[in-house]
Amino acid sequence: MNRKWYISIFLILIPLCNSLYGQDVNELFFDEASISFNRTILQDENTENRNGFGLGVYHSFFAKKTVNLTFGLEYNRTNQFKGYMYEGHYAHATDLTYHLNMASFPVGVRFNIGYYFKVFIEAGAYADMMIKSTRKGIMHTYLPDENNQIVYKDYPIDEKADLSSVIGVYTGLGVRIPFSAFELVIKSDYRYGLNDLYSYMDSIYNTYWRISLGIRHK
Repeated sequence: MNRKWYISIFLILIPLCNSLYGQDVNELFFDEASISFNRTILQDENTENRNGFGLGVYHSFFAKKTVNLTFGLEYNRTNQFKGYMYEGHYAHATDLTYHLNMASFPVGVRFNIGYYFKVFIEAGAYADMMIKSTRKGIMHTYLPDENNQIVYKDYPIDEKADLSSVIGVYTGLGVRIPFSAFELVIKSDYRYGLNDLYSYMDSIYNTYWRISLGIRHK
């Protein structure tokens, strides 16, 4: 991830944080905002993991209780590398990097332990709705010409991937550290996608680990 992505993330997060500071908790539905970094957990003989990032805002129901119900609205970008993909009888693709841009909607239960510093366990389900998916790599074709002779060609591609949305389950562990009227929230979670994003001769899944840093109104 290059420098311009980091700059964009912080520029987007700043107004979210200012909204939390500038409004009373009773007037603001979303009481938590965060920035996250992720890494896919898909490594196999044809797949390599890649890093990504995200932004999110959340609301906690029963916020003063030991057990909270949480709802979130997120943007997550995950990436993965495929060494080979079947593209039909006369083609295949290699060295493919897939970029997945998703609107995510997690709903979970958070169990808090502690009085001043609060450690919490969170688990629930989520939907990753695909906004845009693209891929870059090399296409290899071997098509017959007018003489029925096979002609091999290879060329770079940078195109839409048309991957599906996914639903999944997640579990995480975090800590809430109080600062004045706000809390610093540090959380790590694991998201497991339950369905294929693509399935033909080869399949594409999306499972990833995240670590997030956020602020929460008490």
